[in-house]
Amino acid sequence: MLSFSMDGREHIKIQCDQINKDIKFFFDDEFNKQFDPNEITIDVPSFMRTYNNINRFLAKNKIPIQTSDDFLNIVNSIPSYQAASSSKEITEKDILKKIQIEGFKRIPTKDQFRNLRKLCSIRAGASFSVPGAGKTTEALAFHAYHKSSDEDKLLVISPINAFTSWNEELQECYETKDTFARLRGTVQEIKAKINANPQYMIINYEALYTHNTDEKFNTIKELILKNHNITVILDESHKSKGENISEIIAQISPYINKKLILTGTPMPQAPTDLRPQFNFLYPHEHIINDDELVEKFNPVYVRTTKKDLGLMKPIYNIHKLSPNPAFKLFYDEYFAKRLAAGSTLEDILSVKSFKEAVLKLLKLLSNPTSCFDDIFNLDPSLANHIQDEGDGAKIDAVVKRAQDLISEGEKVIIWSSFVINVELIAQKFGKKAVFIHGGVPSRSEEDNFTEFDSREEKIRRFKEDPECMVLVANPAAAAESISLHKYCNYALYLDRTYNAGQFLQSQDRIHRLVSKDMEKQKYIEIFILDLPECVDWKVHAALNRKIDNMAAFLNDASLLSLHGFDYDLDAYQDKGRTVIDKLDEEEFYN
Repeated sequence: MLSFSMDGREHIKIQCDQINKDIKFFFDDEFNKQFDPNEITIDVPSFMRTYNNINRFLAKNKIPIQTSDDFLNIVNSIPSYQAASSSKEITEKDILKKIQIEGFKRIPTKDQFRNLRKLCSIRAGASFSVPGAGKTTEALAFHAYHKSSDEDKLLVISPINAFTSWNEELQECYETKDTFARLRGTVQEIKAKINANPQYMIINYEALYTHNTDEKFNTIKELILKNHNITVILDESHKSKGENISEIIAQISPYINKKLILTGTPMPQAPTDLRPQFNFLYPHEHIINDDELVEKFNPVYVRTTKKDLGLMKPIYNIHKLSPNPAFKLFYDEYFAKRLAAGSTLEDILSVKSFKEAVLKLLKLLSNPTSCFDDIFNLDPSLANHIQDEGDGAKIDAVVKRAQDLISEGEKVIIWSSFVINVELIAQKFGKKAVFIHGGVPSRSEEDNFTEFDSREEKIRRFKEDPECMVLVANPAAAAESISLHKYCNYALYLDRTYNAGQFLQSQDRIHRLVSKDMEKQKYIEIFILDLPECVDWKVHAALNRKIDNMAAFLNDASLLSLHGFDYDLDAYQDKGRTVIDKLDEEEFYN
């Protein structure tokens, strides 16, 4: 017989009255642990990850078990995937009645009610709706519906730039002055905020795995352990896929019995992006492969599409640009010829990894002088000629296009993945422009510094100041949690990377739900050098492939309209092993 009980709150104790070779081998294989002499302890997350395997082993070998009440409390508190996948939807009437009892004042839209009928019927689910569809409203209603007492708390884990919008939505949904307690600062400051007993709390992903990781994480874990009925929401849940954050999320997920994940781009790169998100929801479900993972998500997610919202499709324009003469000579000499002769991209750009080399190349195409220091044996006279040509064909074209739009009274957002480009372009417009990249701080209500240079102030200026006509931004810093659709109709892309999530999310800053009387046509304009072997073309092909995969997973054909444009890749590919060929390598895409 095997006996299962709790050893504290974080470990499970397994005792065996008679250990045989099958039991010994199974637990050694699953957990790399041996009975000493007749018991072992396993941490809860590790146990739950193999929970189904343990049950199959016990059933196959007909091993009797004994379980303690505290062990059953842990196991039974974890949302059941089987129950969720066969759950009966809740009626709108029952949803509205319960959330209004809890003080929820906003009436959900038709699409939100459709989603809530499923989400409220389960304790762990996902909303993959497009930006502007009201995922935050759905999340707050989910929490309200599942509340069992006034003491039930809500913890949101999100990007830091979403803090303000969560507060705004909270106050509109509840008509309250309550705000989310921002769990920022030192460990002591976070503990002090928690000890003040707030009902709503929010923390950013980075705070869980940066400086003082263990102490901060243990503080959040303790918060969850002390509040059995806490609801935990992962906002922009695709951000949980990083090795560090995914492991941290996995450590807390078994202790949470009400949870929700939110993102409009659940698999920005590949189906593997879904794994940490699903593991957060159902940590005891064993997933064999990506195809099974996609299947598993179907019963537990909802999505409102842009077609559901009735949005006009954006118009895509491609600007094929001829490179400046000196840069064309440089490109032919230092890339086409050397690659044809067998040189690697890494050697040409003096970098260690292929991925770094591709990013350097993308940067070079957008701003020719930005990477000169990285070019091995660059001819000084050629470098001077390139510098004499100015900032390069792409920057010149983007700036000229923005100037033309400004003269027509249009505000413009310009996207670039590189900080040097963001600041350079903003400088060209002077007081007419603001910029946002990762180095621009986000201001909280506790900060004492002037807010003039904060991202919030820059966004406010772009929206409200009639003299501010241009926002230059890095998608990594500004592609999420910013709504510009009422103020801006044009998005210009100086360059793009392989991150499909950032590309889609950045478009959504201007292409999202608005009242029909205010809806205007949106324009997405992409600038590409018309060169053989140009990595810009391969970036586009990769983005299209990833968007296709996400459209298939979400059963959302409207995503296919976001390709931007078609082109003949063969026209830009020479014989031999080219840059384009090499960019198919798995190491880069992953």
